[in-house]
Amino acid sequence: MSSVSLIIPPFSVQVDDCTVEVLEVKKHELISGEKFYSVAVRFNYKGIKSKIVNLTVKDEKDLQRKLKIEVSKIKFLEMTYGINYVKGVLT
Repeated sequence: MSSVSLIIPPFSVQVDDCTVEVLEVKKHELISGEKFYSVAVRFNYKGIKSKIVNLTVKDEKDLQRKLKIEVSKIKFLEMTYGINYVKGVLT
């Protein structure tokens, strides 16, 4: 027998030293039957809270992949322009 885990938002996850708050998840289904989700998240990077960002994902693995990409972008901005620039971009 398989088990199902259910996590009801809001909840937080750690992605590469960045806390990501998952605020809302909405399920959508196309006429073709294809399913996707709209996920509202907020990044907390080194004490800087971002605006709410909406991501469109197919499943949990796709969400994890997109969160890693977004955190990588934030880190790249910090390495390139500094933390003050990151604060301006995120807030």
